[in-house]
Amino acid sequence: MLDILIKNGSVVDGTGRPAFPANVAIQGDRIVEVGKIEGGEAGRVIDAAGKVVCPGFIDAHSHTDATIWANPTAESTIRQGVTTEVVGNCGMSVAPAPEAARQEGAGGFGRFTGVETPACGFGEFLERLARRGTSNNLAWFVGHNAVRNLAGVRGPEATADQFLVMERAVHDAMQAGALGLSTGLEFEPGRSAPTEEIVRLTRVAGQYGGLYASHIRNRDARVQEAIEEFLEIVRRTGTRGEVSHLNIRHNTGAPEGAWHQAVETIERARREGLDVLTDMTPLIYGIGQMAAILPPWIRAEGPGPAAELLRDAAVRTRLRTECDRYWRFIHRGEWDRVRMQSNPAFPEVNGRTFPEIAALWGKDPWDCYFDILAAAGPRMDGIVLVARLFTEEHVREAVSHPLFMLVVDGYSTRTDGPLAEQTRFPLHFMGMVHFLTYHVRERKALSLEEAIRKMTSMPANHFGLRDRGVIRPGGLADVVVFDLGALEEVSTIEQPLRYARGVEHVLVNGVSVLAGGHHTGARPGRNLLRA
Repeated sequence: MLDILIKNGSVVDGTGRPAFPANVAIQGDRIVEVGKIEGGEAGRVIDAAGKVVCPGFIDAHSHTDATIWANPTAESTIRQGVTTEVVGNCGMSVAPAPEAARQEGAGGFGRFTGVETPACGFGEFLERLARRGTSNNLAWFVGHNAVRNLAGVRGPEATADQFLVMERAVHDAMQAGALGLSTGLEFEPGRSAPTEEIVRLTRVAGQYGGLYASHIRNRDARVQEAIEEFLEIVRRTGTRGEVSHLNIRHNTGAPEGAWHQAVETIERARREGLDVLTDMTPLIYGIGQMAAILPPWIRAEGPGPAAELLRDAAVRTRLRTECDRYWRFIHRGEWDRVRMQSNPAFPEVNGRTFPEIAALWGKDPWDCYFDILAAAGPRMDGIVLVARLFTEEHVREAVSHPLFMLVVDGYSTRTDGPLAEQTRFPLHFMGMVHFLTYHVRERKALSLEEAIRKMTSMPANHFGLRDRGVIRPGGLADVVVFDLGALEEVSTIEQPLRYARGVEHVLVNGVSVLAGGHHTGARPGRNLLRA
């Protein structure tokens, strides 16, 4: 007898081929048959008439490692049909993180949700999480910023002893099953790292067949230089590569045609034999690190001393003319584009734009900005903003481009408890669904089959997630059943704490984690370790 039979559905198998009617039979954690399956008996039957049956979605660029300890059932992402999340991106992984490093943010975003995670090495964290159990699968990068924090490296130079610590940390992570090394070259402390340091550490990952994933050094005036640096690292280390969220922020000084030139450069590299891809986020909005606009001189001694300097009026006066980096539209005075996502010192302003915060506090936006960072102290790198980053046309073009996987660049969260208080933005509740409701159903920027391919088999193949991403006999049973017509985002800027609707069933490794739209509480997820 079969364990589960999904019948009467329209199967979109993840390969990009047209949808076809079929039943899907599951035994244990595997799909055993796809087709008519006449007369099959099953312990559980799911009638998918009028519904889409497809592989579980793979979010290939996620920061859910920052929240999974507090949210092991992955509430917001499971309800969107996301069964696997690739985490540890942008150089920011929650491990390795001994206590001393963790106090300063565990490499960047590690503290941005206020979640307390164990202070331990990379492999130990994965082991502890496996014992705790998760509803979703997680595949892991080790973050360059976390590794630098571990070794106490700031600025462009590392000592021989510090290099030994960093290389050992990458070795340990790769031996524990990491996919590879990620960098976040617009963030501290990695942004000051020279190319040679990244090459040296990426070579360690390459010894294990690992990938190099990079939030590149610049995405405006010097984006082409940043792409060339990324490709140089891939060439010199012999690794596969991933350019994280290759996009151009609106009105930040990028040359005309810069994005197209960058994409053409990647296409040319692929023709030369490099295995490199990229990805795109779903919205014109995105999240980012508040402290990232600060110039290097104020960060020279670390976030704690920087926070103290921000209390000095003379320093603030100087900074008003020297913060033209990262989200450069802030420097240009476009404060209406910027919204506070989460900060623990002043929770009353979470969710507000900076003009709204300025009106509430009776100050100008710059002083509000500096006050929030100063109050964060040594954990300023954990303060996150949301901004209107892109144009509709740019997002649509990137989403539909054949080199781009579809990713969210958010994290799994929930509508209740402490984590909800740090989540005042809808991306985390509807980002993956938005690709289907908006880009497929409404704007028709790409077909349903192509969108699902970009969310399933494309990342599975690129990241080496074996036997996932396709509905086929022998494949692992990460399966989603959803009603395309009824799919609804629900979460909005005004009311963000609401789960998406329309995903009816989610199986992870053959176990039901969402049934009839309700989370079962099951935790069958696995750490997907590099083979």
